[in-house]
Amino acid sequence: MTTLILALLAALGLCLVIAGVRLTGLVAAFCGGTLGWCLGGLIHANLIPEWSPAICATAASVACAALAALFVRPAVAVGFAVAGSIIGALVGGLLVERGIAPTAAPIDATETQIAPRDGANPAESVRAARSGLSVSMAAILGETKTGGSTAETLAGLAGTGSRIAELAKSRWALLPQPTQSFLAATTGAGAAIGLGLGALFARWALAGASSALGALLLLGCGVPLAESFFPSAPVPKAMAAWILLGAAITLAGWAFQMRRMQVKAESPSTA
Repeated sequence: MTTLILALLAALGLCLVIAGVRLTGLVAAFCGGTLGWCLGGLIHANLIPEWSPAICATAASVACAALAALFVRPAVAVGFAVAGSIIGALVGGLLVERGIAPTAAPIDATETQIAPRDGANPAESVRAARSGLSVSMAAILGETKTGGSTAETLAGLAGTGSRIAELAKSRWALLPQPTQSFLAATTGAGAAIGLGLGALFARWALAGASSALGALLLLGCGVPLAESFFPSAPVPKAMAAWILLGAAITLAGWAFQMRRMQVKAESPSTA
C-alpha cells in the first residue's frame, strides 16, 4: 500500500512538473488545504479550544482549499509571499551570523556561553535559535506516528501547526530585540517581494509554483520509491545536493511549461 501511494504521488509530481499550469486549480487547492490544516491547530489552541483539533483542522483545510481553488491567482500570490518570507528570514539570519547586518556585533572567539537575551551577541543568538531546529521539527512530525488509531493520528496531525508555532515562539525569544526587528524587516520585505512577483507575473508564478510542488513530490516520493526497487542506485547524501537537484527539476519544469505556453500563444488560431 505504501508503494502504491508513493507511486501515485510521484506520478502527480511528474504531471505537475510537465503540465502544472493546466492543473493550477489542483495545485492551489492542495496548497490551500495544507495551509488550512496547519492553521487548524492554531485555531483550536487560540479560538475554539472546545472543539477537537481534528475538526478544526478539517474545517480550516476544506475552507482554505475551496478559497484557493476559487481564487487561483491570489492563492498563488499568497503562496509566493509565504515562500518569500521564509527566504527573507533565512537571508536575514545569514546576514546576522556573518556580521554583515547592523545588529551583528563582533564575535569573541573565547566566548563559550550565550549572554542573557537583552545583551546577547546577535550572531550567537541566531545560532542558538537555529541549533537543533530541524531535529525538533522532525520530532514534532514524528509524534503523529505514535498514535495507534486513525483518530489519534488525525488529532496529532491537526495539532502540528500549534506545536510548530510554539517551537517558533520559543526560538524567537532567544533573539535580542534589535535582531528581532531586523529579521522581521527582512521577512516582511521577502513577503512583499514574493507577493508582488506572484501578482504581477501570474502565469510565470503559476508555472513556478506547480514545478516547485512537483519537484518536491518527485524528490520526496520518487527517490524513496526508486531506492526500494534499485538499492544500489546512488542517492544524494548532502543537503546541498538535494537543494540543487530540486532547483534543477523546478527550473526545467518551469522552462518547459513557459515554452509550451509561448508556442501556444504564438500559433495562429484556426478558423
